[in-house]
Amino acid sequence: MFHRVAAIALTLAACSAAAHSQDVTPAEKPPTIEEIAAARSYADQLIATANAARHFENITTDASPMVRHNASGMTCAFSNPEYDKITIYPAQGSIREGDDVGCNTRLLEVDFSNYATRYARQFSEEAVIQDAMRAIVQRWPGAKPRTEGLMTATINKAPPQRIAAYDIEVGDRPMLTLVLVTHQGEWSFKGRVTGPSQGDTPTNLLGAIMFSRSLPAEKTTP
Repeated sequence: MFHRVAAIALTLAACSAAAHSQDVTPAEKPPTIEEIAAARSYADQLIATANAARHFENITTDASPMVRHNASGMTCAFSNPEYDKITIYPAQGSIREGDDVGCNTRLLEVDFSNYATRYARQFSEEAVIQDAMRAIVQRWPGAKPRTEGLMTATINKAPPQRIAAYDIEVGDRPMLTLVLVTHQGEWSFKGRVTGPSQGDTPTNLLGAIMFSRSLPAEKTTP
């Protein structure tokens, strides 16, 4: 129903076409009024389910449900009702309610989560990515670091990002899991991506594009 995250899908189609053939990918038909209305209703439902109306707004303009975190400017696109979710983490210490949030979705076979947390002045990008790496190894003790061939993406003048990745196995299937981190002002943004390491699903590319698209187009103010 909501598998049309248009810009990302077209990017993947273009990459696939460039890699495998010279065929021209046909243009998608514009969404209908009914499709846009359904996507907006679905985004409203996600916000209501998470009790997140104080912190997120519905910014859906086409057939792809999309919301924005008001304080940080992070955007979340959704594409799979089985995985789609908005999370408002409880206040803790100096982090107030609404200052630690996340979104989850799945596109193709790739699980994607993006997070915004207002603690960038307390923890460096290096500290955040090291913490995420420790969590990966704790969850998958046999994880093997991947250091070559990793890529990030820059869309809408997004800032540079740090990236770390591991090869893991999930149900005897080779998978790639990675983390991307960048800071803007007081905000730390993190993307967590897990998908096939073999086959036609470009997990690193897709995750990098989705993370970059989730970042604020303009720098957030402290």
